[in-house]
Amino acid sequence: MKKTLLTILSVCLLSISFSQLQVPISKGNGDTPIWPMQKAAGDSCGVYYNNYVGLAKTSTVFFEAMRTTTFEARAQLFHAAQPIEVSGFSFYAFETNPLLDSLMAICHLYDHDITNDSMGVLLAVDTVWVKHQAYSAVLPDIQVNATFDTPVTVTEDYLVAVYTEDDDSLKIIVSDFLGGDGNTEAVSYIYYSDPGAPSFHGWYNALNTYGASYDGDYLINPLVKYDLNDGFTILDDTICPELVSAGCVTYTQKANYSDAHYNSSSATPSNNLQWLWGDGFQNTNILSACHTYNNPGDYAISLNDTLYRYDFSNNVCVGQATEMIHVIDTVVADFTFITGGIIVDFTSTAGAADSLAWNFGDGNTGGDSLTIQHNYDSLGTFDVWLYAYNECGVDSVMMQVTTDDVGIDNNEFNFNLFPNPANSLISLTGLREGSTVEIINILGESILVETAVDATLELEINDLSNGTYFVRVSNDNDYLTKKLVVRK
Repeated sequence: MKKTLLTILSVCLLSISFSQLQVPISKGNGDTPIWPMQKAAGDSCGVYYNNYVGLAKTSTVFFEAMRTTTFEARAQLFHAAQPIEVSGFSFYAFETNPLLDSLMAICHLYDHDITNDSMGVLLAVDTVWVKHQAYSAVLPDIQVNATFDTPVTVTEDYLVAVYTEDDDSLKIIVSDFLGGDGNTEAVSYIYYSDPGAPSFHGWYNALNTYGASYDGDYLINPLVKYDLNDGFTILDDTICPELVSAGCVTYTQKANYSDAHYNSSSATPSNNLQWLWGDGFQNTNILSACHTYNNPGDYAISLNDTLYRYDFSNNVCVGQATEMIHVIDTVVADFTFITGGIIVDFTSTAGAADSLAWNFGDGNTGGDSLTIQHNYDSLGTFDVWLYAYNECGVDSVMMQVTTDDVGIDNNEFNFNLFPNPANSLISLTGLREGSTVEIINILGESILVETAVDATLELEINDLSNGTYFVRVSNDNDYLTKKLVVRK
């Protein structure tokens, strides 16, 4: 089987240089990844461009006649380091019989019989017709596409092969590594060993049998899909601020990142990996990392992992995954209080607290309550402490509270408040003429003030929201406060 040099005119034997074809770009070792080209976890890269792997090995391309006799098939073996979906493939061919409109080509997908180093089980087939009647130096002009009815997922090495049942009028494009003159015998079952553009191996070891001059590439391109990553693991999605290296992530790369068949940076697969922590900082080129967050909030941690394919137009394939991490707010203790003689109402205004503890300064304590009332047994000044907790720490605050006998309930100064709870109207009785009546919210703010003209006063509270309030009645130097609950 003679290998014929591709020609622009059938009467001439001319080699085709890269200047007439689309030139492969650099394999990208050490290049800065193009981060805007982002894909989510599970996305995949597309066609494996075996044609440009082949062209990277030579400055000339040739065609071979496909015959119905010995070596009638043209086959390529492809590596499968992980599950890969194959939905078809393309190749470059033309037919030269002027009596035929087109020639039939049968396209097969096989698994690889490792034991016999040969074609294994047939997985899919498609029949196509080659209609090109003349060679074109622009490869897409003579591209032939085979599409399987159902995509096939392969988990081990696989072969794609093209057969013909007609004469040698069907020509298929091949690159040549050593011969370069178009006159040497070519064998269709090729062993690839060139690390500069590794297809690795064909299903028959032609190099061992025939020598290095038979190292050629058939420009066959499987249409493939494969996962770029399964995301990454975030060890704790809720952490404390300013805790050194609290935010930790770990990531396991897919097999294709370490496989030179798919990644030209396979010798250093993590050298094109980037972590974005969401707070303006990043780490690169490591599979596991930890980060310190200085401020509370919610942050998106993003992983960008870049695979450099042997692709003539765009060799950058970025897989991206994102996880959220919550940095807990710092707890801050604070409270307000309203005194009414020896009865004091306390309200916590602590921030980011999971639980509270009160110490009233007289030997008594209070539990986990936002609002709490304490009745002191004696008069004086007390150091009241509030302790606020969350899982990142504790904070405390102390305020001095003074009790006195002013406003203590007695027969000379008292009033009645009803209904309580109330929803729209309250009545106060037992008032002294000229007394000042205030409604105070839990922040200690006076939100309604009235003056009693006799012993009874009615107040509308339609504008008050549900919650706890305090009604304070002042008379000369005396005052008395009672709790009011509004419930609608």
